[in-house]
Order: sequence, then C-alpha cells, then structure tokens
Amino acid sequence: MIQKFLRMLKSLLNMFTQLLGLPYIVAKKAIQVLYKVALQAINTIKITAILLKDTAVKILKGIWNSIKKIIEIIVKFITGVVNTVKKVILGIYSGISKVVTFIWKYLLIAIKYIPKILTGIVNWLWKAVKESIAQIFTLLGFFIAWLTLTGSAKDIVGIAILVSTALWLLTIGLREDG
Repeated sequence: MIQKFLRMLKSLLNMFTQLLGLPYIVAKKAIQVLYKVALQAINTIKITAILLKDTAVKILKGIWNSIKKIIEIIVKFITGVVNTVKKVILGIYSGISKVVTFIWKYLLIAIKYIPKILTGIVNWLWKAVKESIAQIFTLLGFFIAWLTLTGSAKDIVGIAILVSTALWLLTIGLREDG
C-alpha cells in the first residue's frame, strides 16, 4: 500500500515537474529521499510491532498462568464458584448486549444518512454540470487563451485556469440565492 502511494506520489511529481518545467533530477532526488524516509519509517514500525507482540505474548502467558491457578482454586471451592460464574456470565452477557445495542443504534443512524449524503453529492454534480454548460464559452475562451501561450507562461496560466475552475465549481453553493 505504501509502495502504491509512493508510485502515485512519484507520478504526481513527474506530472508537476513537466507542467511547471522543474528539472527532472531535482524531482527524482526528492522522490528518492522520500522513498528512503518511507522505508526507514516502515522498518521502525516493523520493529515496534515485533516488540509489542513479544510483550503481549509475555503478558498473555502470565495471564494464562494466573487463570490456571484460579481454576485450581475454583475446583476446590466448587459450590461458591458456581454462583460466581453464574454472576460473571450474566454480567458479560449484559455488557455484550449493551455494546451490541449501542453499535446497532448508531449503525442504523449512519445508514439512515447515506441516501442524504448521496443525494447531496448527486445534486452538486448536477449543479456543476449545469454551471459548466452555462459557462462553456468562458471555459472555451480560457482554453483558447492557454493554447496561444508558450513556455512557462502556458504552464502557469494552465495551472491558474485549473485552480480557478475547481474553486468556481466548489463554491457553487455560496453563489446560490436563498
């Protein structure tokens, strides 16, 4: 997953390098440094995970040994233990049922809002398409102006057109009446 992210990051940097005219070597070195840092981070995480696993195993072994001793004591006092186990099981059942009820309640609430979220996204997409159609000649003018430029001016104006168009579409809701 991290390698996919690094490949995507490398691809984005290559695109921006070509778009803005940055030297390829600078971008390549930056990616190499980021790759080395990511590998070191992964190795650190692996070592930490191994240490945590070893610690957890030791703790669980200690818990298991304690449970064995408790079971031996319980066998000696079986009458008292039956009542205690009954109370513990009822408490665990009660706790589990409360947790399941809590999770189920909020899961149903979340599912209830999914259609509203999807409706909002579809409405925004529809408004964006309508706005884009309404401004087709403006966008065409931007495109023609961009085609007439050369060199770094073309790169900078192209980025500015993309950013301004994205901001314009993202702020549709701010321009609506009501």
